[in-house]
Amino acid sequence: MLKLKRHKKDNSGTEALLVNYSSKSRFAESYRTLRTNIYFSMMEKDLHSLLITSSLQGEGKTTTVANLAYTISQTGKSVLMVDADLRTPGLSSRFGVQEATGFSNIIADVLGRHVNSGAVADYGLKDLMKLNSLQQRTCILTITDGTNEEDLSFLKGELVDIYWKNRPGSQKLASALIREGLLTENEARLALGLQKKSIRRLGSVLLSLGLVEAKDLNRILSLQVMEAFRVATEMENATFTVRNITEEEIHLFSLGTLDISQLSNEFLSSEEPYSLIIKEVESNILATEEKNLYLLPSGSLPPNPSELIGSPRTSYLFKLLKNKFDVVIVDSSPIIPASDVLLLSSHVDGVVFVIKVGETPRAIAKDAAQQLHNAKANVLGVMMNQADMSKGSHYNTYYQSYYGN
Repeated sequence: MLKLKRHKKDNSGTEALLVNYSSKSRFAESYRTLRTNIYFSMMEKDLHSLLITSSLQGEGKTTTVANLAYTISQTGKSVLMVDADLRTPGLSSRFGVQEATGFSNIIADVLGRHVNSGAVADYGLKDLMKLNSLQQRTCILTITDGTNEEDLSFLKGELVDIYWKNRPGSQKLASALIREGLLTENEARLALGLQKKSIRRLGSVLLSLGLVEAKDLNRILSLQVMEAFRVATEMENATFTVRNITEEEIHLFSLGTLDISQLSNEFLSSEEPYSLIIKEVESNILATEEKNLYLLPSGSLPPNPSELIGSPRTSYLFKLLKNKFDVVIVDSSPIIPASDVLLLSSHVDGVVFVIKVGETPRAIAKDAAQQLHNAKANVLGVMMNQADMSKGSHYNTYYQSYYGN
């Protein structure tokens, strides 16, 4: 467990944490003012996640993340600090957890891990489906309990087919269409005969022969898909395997007229959440000794931070974090050296831009601000760090004009 406490002055800069200052100090008051201003923005725009960034390293963004998070947590809200600076992780270094697993490990190892076989109970059907989706796999997930066996087919992560291999004869597609008066027995025999000579699904054969209309076929198939999902979720002691296949194979036996993915979302939305994924994500979150305040360390530094941050898995991780905490505050790498922050800005509700007055060249600050604007980041405002506002500043004049704050 992390411990936010008084530190002797050292290179980590932990002496700048608010817990080392009187609540009546000007330092503490400045962060309460920042908190209040952000609250006003949250009230108007329903903001629950923030990204703190700067033009260059050393402008005070990490200190701002820690102190703003601490200040908000004092109001009773649960606050998570996320160290998403995968180049020079300031928060993790400041709190002495550089070696801890965290943000990058969740994206790469938890959400990016290919799970190809095992017991369904160890993962959960929803987890297995979600992992294939996040990894954008083209594959077939087969689950069986010895009595029933089903194939779930994914095309670039999207579920496109579910096939209950040993569906009882009375529940098969041809029987259902005959009962509904949509197909005669002779037509069914003709279609089944042609289907056996090919690798296409019966629905595709029926459509190609013009024996049924797509809307009628989709109505019956929708009911069959929902029944297949019900059977899949009720399998006890089931095992699973995942095998990669080509896109051509998927197109041969999937029925493109039915939105299987939407049906699966409707069915699975009432089930328990992704238990394995959430459990592994939560295991990387560290509680501090300050009430309501938590930290997700950066984790291992990857060789390709931008590629990792730009992954769909990052977007999903932020959704999980925002569902668990009242406020999520993200520390990112500076804007100028890398594009990481521009990718991260799309995952949060608002961005606060920190400038260290008197040190950051105006041209660099202006360039960084323009990059945020081009990325369509929701910039809430600019925090002037170490500014003596009584003396005025060309930054103050410029940014009030640029952002209207």
